[in-house]
Amino acid sequence: IHFIHIQNTLKPTMAAFKWDLGPGAGVGGITLGATIQDVIQLLQKSPDAFPSIEIKFCAEDVLSMDILIEVPLIGLNIIFDSQEQRVRLIELYKPQSVSVDYCGIACCGPKALPTLPSVYHQLGPTTPGQYKDDEQAFWLVYPGVTFVFPIPRHYAHMFRPDSTAGAKDGCQLALLLPDGSTPVASRIRVHPVGDSSLHCRPPPLPPSSPYFEPITAFSTGALEFPARSCRLDFASTPQDVVGLLGSPSGTMRTPEAGMCGQYVFSYHELGIDVLFDERRHCVCKFVLHSNNPGHADFGDYCKCNFRLRLQKPHGAACDSDVEAGTRASGQAHGQAAAAAASGGAPAAAAAAAAA
Repeated sequence: IHFIHIQNTLKPTMAAFKWDLGPGAGVGGITLGATIQDVIQLLQKSPDAFPSIEIKFCAEDVLSMDILIEVPLIGLNIIFDSQEQRVRLIELYKPQSVSVDYCGIACCGPKALPTLPSVYHQLGPTTPGQYKDDEQAFWLVYPGVTFVFPIPRHYAHMFRPDSTAGAKDGCQLALLLPDGSTPVASRIRVHPVGDSSLHCRPPPLPPSSPYFEPITAFSTGALEFPARSCRLDFASTPQDVVGLLGSPSGTMRTPEAGMCGQYVFSYHELGIDVLFDERRHCVCKFVLHSNNPGHADFGDYCKCNFRLRLQKPHGAACDSDVEAGTRASGQAHGQAAAAAASGGAPAAAAAAAAA
């Protein structure tokens, strides 16, 4: 596991750590389904609340494991699906470090312990809960949010569903242990409604969202957008590109040596750069960004959901298709596409770039 450490400069203030809890939606402005780009920008714009950020990922195979953004000071984990790079789970593992309100009432924080009685009182005893032997913890699951309570091993039998006492009055037994203590939540997890597992998926994208739009890149030099029923190639002009994709989110001239006479339209939400030849004013290269952690451009672009079609010249039969989202090919081809932004010749070919 590799990680990137981001240190903000301002000293944190506890006043900033007061968030609203939205079961099935999010907490503290961080929402389920948000892109990794949006979350990074949010955290960097709030250095008083997020002074130190760690991004953890598997460098050997970036698609094989989740991407994790952790804020150690307040005990916040933001877990992203590695293929879509969207938030699928939010976890507070230091509930006493941040003040969280639910419906205007504090449910955890320095002055509000998230005990089992307080959670029952605030959210209601509407669920029997689940005891997890591997964690020695009791999961109190509500639609969109789960509270995890560590339970001493010698009291575990009281929380199992096959317990005779638990079946009769498990609610009362859960509120107070025989030694007089009451369980206190060690973790609060916000997840999609209907899926409280640790392997939950991000909520579906709205139909109107352009994020992760499927794109087909042809090795002969064209991009196809099935959802828009349109196609761009090396004969396309800036007017064609704007007419099909809308106004770019950024424009620039290429500063690298040997790339004079080119200008760039950047579509960060699609994860695409379109380069134009300044003399002909036609497309000369497409750059598709996989937004892999560790790359120089990580966080600047959303991930491009492209399928690379390797074709023989002159319209011959397709040799093969390669998807950016597959574990076998996503890392190699995705990094190649991103590397094309820095002018690598082999990468340019993989990114459907002009020779």
